[in-house]
Amino acid sequence: MTRSRYGIAAALGSFAMAWACSAAAQTAYSTEGATGSFLTLLTERLEFTIKHIPALGHHLASLPDVVSGGSALLLLGIVVAGLAAEYVARLLLSRARLRGFDRLVGHSPLRAFGLAVLLDVVALLALVVAGRVVVAQIGDPQGIAGKLGHQVFQALLYWRAFNLLFRAFLRPSTPEGRIAPVDDATALSLLFGLNWVIVLPLLGGHLARALETTGGGPRLVSAAVILYAPLLAACLLWVVWHWHKQMAAWLSALVSDRKIGRRLKLDAAQRWWVVGLVFYTMMGLAAVYAALTERNTAARGMTTIESSLIALLLFETLMHRITRHIVSELPMAGDVVADCLRLIARLYVIILIADALMVRVLGAMTPDEWLSHDRGAKVAALSLVAIYAFWRFVKFRMDSYIASNPLPSADVTAEAEDDGKVAASRLRTLMPLLRVVAGSTIIVVGGLLVLSQLGVNITPLIAGASVFGLAVSFGSQSLVRDVVSGVFFLAEDSFRIGEYVDCSKVKGTVEGFTVRSLRLRHQNGQLHIVPFGQVGHITNFSRDWTVVKFNLAFANGTDVELLRKTVKKLGTDMMEEPTFKPILLQPLKMQGVVDIKDNAVIVRFKFMARPKNPSMVQRMAVRRMYEKFPALGIQFAQPNFPFAMQAPAAVAPAPAVPAASALPPTKAAAE
Repeated sequence: MTRSRYGIAAALGSFAMAWACSAAAQTAYSTEGATGSFLTLLTERLEFTIKHIPALGHHLASLPDVVSGGSALLLLGIVVAGLAAEYVARLLLSRARLRGFDRLVGHSPLRAFGLAVLLDVVALLALVVAGRVVVAQIGDPQGIAGKLGHQVFQALLYWRAFNLLFRAFLRPSTPEGRIAPVDDATALSLLFGLNWVIVLPLLGGHLARALETTGGGPRLVSAAVILYAPLLAACLLWVVWHWHKQMAAWLSALVSDRKIGRRLKLDAAQRWWVVGLVFYTMMGLAAVYAALTERNTAARGMTTIESSLIALLLFETLMHRITRHIVSELPMAGDVVADCLRLIARLYVIILIADALMVRVLGAMTPDEWLSHDRGAKVAALSLVAIYAFWRFVKFRMDSYIASNPLPSADVTAEAEDDGKVAASRLRTLMPLLRVVAGSTIIVVGGLLVLSQLGVNITPLIAGASVFGLAVSFGSQSLVRDVVSGVFFLAEDSFRIGEYVDCSKVKGTVEGFTVRSLRLRHQNGQLHIVPFGQVGHITNFSRDWTVVKFNLAFANGTDVELLRKTVKKLGTDMMEEPTFKPILLQPLKMQGVVDIKDNAVIVRFKFMARPKNPSMVQRMAVRRMYEKFPALGIQFAQPNFPFAMQAPAAVAPAPAVPAASALPPTKAAAE
């Protein structure tokens, strides 16, 4: 938290220092008659301008002789008539606005928003008509009173147009159609605050124009600006501080939970007032600087920056309102398009701010010198948008494929009675790694392309990256060996997530992997992290098919032919059952007698199945043999104990445990 504060303070301090130094250099070398340092020149001009303050007072006192009382009342009437006409129009249209909201806001909020804006435009047109009528009563449009009337009308129209825009987004009285993500009280408070942000600079600019119109010379205008510019700047600073919590709530609500850097964005949103205070302080200094040097380019540049930031805020709010219904973790096509539009708007605002800073505020370049940089910046911005759109499209398709092809759970064991999920395909297994590789490639190549279009020589960057890569490869040979081995293992499709493998030293189910290591989950729960460079070979027990062989012991005198036919019939029946049909590839059958021991005949059985859960098939086959054989007179061997008591004849002899097992090394056998 403290680190972010220091970072913001350092950045703002650097910007202010650069602006001051550039302005000093510009003034010292371009102002006619400048023979001393910038501070001396500024002090001399300040003293010279202050000397004209008495003349400013005499000019203001003579204004009743320049503008008659009737003309002054008409100037006031422009404001009164315009505001009254707008208010009456809003009252007349309020019922239509409410009906429109009730009808449209439920199923089409944007259409309700458009209807409300249209009705507000009608109210603004009423203001225009009323103001024009009063302006026409002043008289000669080329006279002083006529020019003042046009200036008052323009200022009023400019203010009410911005008020219409802010009202359209905030809607204090109709939360159903509100675009800004704030509550009613915050919306009403912000509407007042934003109006002050527009009115105060507008008032300062038109006061200077009014003095020029009434015959005040440049010196008088400069004296007036020096007097009221600090006052207006102080008012703007008070506006920023007074409404900083409400604006922080607006900005914080725009921060998405699904985007990276959320903490940093929230921190910046909560401390926006630091930038606001510094910005309006510099705007006041720019106004005073313009009054002293009679060059208002810096003040116009600050106004351009302010307008661009307000427009970006409204655009971001509108896009947030449009896309806030997308709550899925998987970004949809609409979310991708919205992010591309946001990037276009942000880059355009960045170019406008860079133009205003470099040409107008700092004076580091002339308009002709900036033209080539401006073209390069626009081409780079278009390239960046295209690269970002391509990456989001690729990521969207990959995420969609991953979501539609889920991986089998890594904890599915061979002992489970139900089937595990089907192992993922090779493409699905490699998809996370391909996404990382594709993203890294697009970022590196796209970044170099954008830098080259901005005029940066990328040859040293490529050479430096090559040398750095070579040094890293020599310094981390084991890491390179792991990465290269992993690439070949993945390219050869040696394993997939959910498969049971043996990696020489450890074995388990593949739970995941990176380009450097493999994660194996043992059936007892242990998680093994195995670097690919240490994997000598991989034995995959879950691929294609497996043959299961097992031995059972039967009593002496067992009819082997009857046993063979019975087992064959049992295996054929299991092949036809829906439960075993997708698993068994070859039916259970008897291979023959493999050994004779004491009072037991050892018989071997086998079947071929898919490597999902072969032990389940074996258990079911043994269970059915146990249930069926005694009725056919086929008896399992019994242990030969010298002093064992004879079992009652009515009790069927219990089957013996299989004498031996020849299961292949599958996951089931390992368990």
